[in-house]
Amino acid sequence: MNGVNTKTKHIPQRTCVGCRVALAKRALVRVVRRPEGVQIDPSGKLAGRGAYLHNLRSCWKRGLKGALAGALKTSFTPDDRQRLEEYMAALPEEAAESAGES
Repeated sequence: MNGVNTKTKHIPQRTCVGCRVALAKRALVRVVRRPEGVQIDPSGKLAGRGAYLHNLRSCWKRGLKGALAGALKTSFTPDDRQRLEEYMAALPEEAAESAGES
Protein backbone atom coordinates (compact mmCIF):
# COMPACT_ATOMS: atom_id res chain seq x y z
CA MET A 1 0.00 0.00 0.00
CA ASN A 2 1.61 3.29 1.08
CA GLY A 3 4.24 1.83 3.42
CA VAL A 4 2.19 2.14 6.61
CA ASN A 5 2.58 -0.85 8.90
CA THR A 6 -0.95 -2.05 9.69
CA LYS A 7 0.14 -5.18 11.53
CA THR A 8 -1.45 -5.43 14.98
CA LYS A 9 0.63 -6.36 17.99
CA HIS A 10 0.28 -9.94 19.23
CA ILE A 11 -1.29 -10.21 22.69
CA PRO A 12 -0.40 -13.47 24.48
CA GLN A 13 -3.44 -15.41 25.72
CA ARG A 14 -3.56 -17.72 28.75
CA THR A 15 -6.34 -19.87 30.22
CA CYS A 16 -7.49 -19.60 33.84
CA VAL A 17 -7.23 -23.06 35.42
CA GLY A 18 -10.19 -22.22 37.68
CA CYS A 19 -12.84 -21.33 35.09
CA ARG A 20 -11.11 -22.31 31.79
CA VAL A 21 -11.66 -18.85 30.21
CA ALA A 22 -8.84 -17.52 28.03
CA LEU A 23 -7.77 -13.90 28.49
CA ALA A 24 -4.76 -11.69 27.88
CA LYS A 25 -1.80 -12.95 29.90
CA ARG A 26 -1.53 -9.64 31.82
CA ALA A 27 -5.14 -9.95 33.06
CA LEU A 28 -4.35 -13.16 34.98
CA VAL A 29 -2.18 -14.01 37.99
CA ARG A 30 0.63 -16.51 37.42
CA VAL A 31 1.39 -19.17 40.00
CA VAL A 32 4.72 -20.93 39.54
CA ARG A 33 6.21 -24.18 40.82
CA ARG A 34 9.78 -23.69 41.98
CA PRO A 35 12.22 -25.96 43.83
CA GLU A 36 11.53 -24.03 47.06
CA GLY A 37 7.74 -24.37 46.66
CA VAL A 38 4.76 -22.86 44.88
CA GLN A 39 4.86 -19.05 44.56
CA ILE A 40 2.69 -16.28 43.19
CA ASP A 41 4.55 -14.59 40.35
CA PRO A 42 3.30 -11.00 39.90
CA SER A 43 5.97 -10.24 37.27
CA GLY A 44 5.20 -13.36 35.24
CA LYS A 45 8.91 -13.91 34.69
CA LEU A 46 10.02 -16.37 37.37
CA ALA A 47 11.55 -19.61 36.12
CA GLY A 48 9.48 -22.72 36.67
CA ARG A 49 6.27 -24.36 35.55
CA GLY A 50 3.42 -21.85 35.66
CA ALA A 51 -0.37 -21.75 35.66
CA TYR A 52 -2.76 -18.81 35.52
CA LEU A 53 -5.82 -17.76 37.52
CA HIS A 54 -8.21 -14.79 37.46
CA ASN A 55 -7.91 -12.37 40.36
CA LEU A 56 -11.22 -13.71 41.70
CA ARG A 57 -11.75 -15.81 44.80
CA SER A 58 -14.18 -18.12 42.96
CA CYS A 59 -11.49 -19.09 40.42
CA TRP A 60 -8.91 -19.61 43.17
CA LYS A 61 -11.31 -21.84 45.14
CA ARG A 62 -11.83 -24.04 42.08
CA GLY A 63 -8.12 -24.00 41.33
CA LEU A 64 -7.17 -25.04 44.86
CA LYS A 65 -9.56 -28.00 44.69
CA GLY A 66 -7.10 -29.70 42.35
CA ALA A 67 -6.89 -27.99 38.97
CA LEU A 68 -3.98 -25.76 39.99
CA ALA A 69 -1.92 -28.63 41.43
CA GLY A 70 -2.63 -30.65 38.29
CA ALA A 71 -1.58 -27.82 35.99
CA LEU A 72 1.64 -27.36 37.97
CA LYS A 73 2.18 -31.16 38.04
CA THR A 74 2.78 -31.14 41.78
CA SER A 75 1.02 -31.60 45.09
CA PHE A 76 0.84 -28.74 47.55
CA THR A 77 2.71 -28.82 50.83
CA PRO A 78 0.86 -27.34 53.83
CA ASP A 79 3.04 -24.20 53.48
CA ASP A 80 2.17 -23.89 49.76
CA ARG A 81 -1.54 -24.25 50.46
CA GLN A 82 -1.41 -21.71 53.31
CA ARG A 83 0.44 -19.17 51.14
CA LEU A 84 -2.09 -19.56 48.31
CA GLU A 85 -5.10 -19.42 50.64
CA GLU A 86 -3.78 -16.22 52.27
CA TYR A 87 -3.46 -14.62 48.83
CA MET A 88 -6.96 -15.86 47.89
CA ALA A 89 -8.49 -14.36 51.07
CA ALA A 90 -7.56 -10.85 49.88
CA LEU A 91 -9.29 -11.29 46.50
CA PRO A 92 -12.82 -10.14 45.60
CA GLU A 93 -15.50 -12.84 45.31
CA GLU A 94 -16.77 -11.59 41.92
CA ALA A 95 -15.67 -9.15 39.23
CA ALA A 96 -16.37 -5.48 39.96
CA GLU A 97 -18.23 -4.94 36.68
CA SER A 98 -20.69 -7.78 37.40
CA ALA A 99 -21.45 -6.55 40.95
CA GLY A 100 -23.87 -3.89 39.71
CA GLU A 101 -25.80 -6.21 37.38
CA SER A 102 -29.03 -7.85 38.52
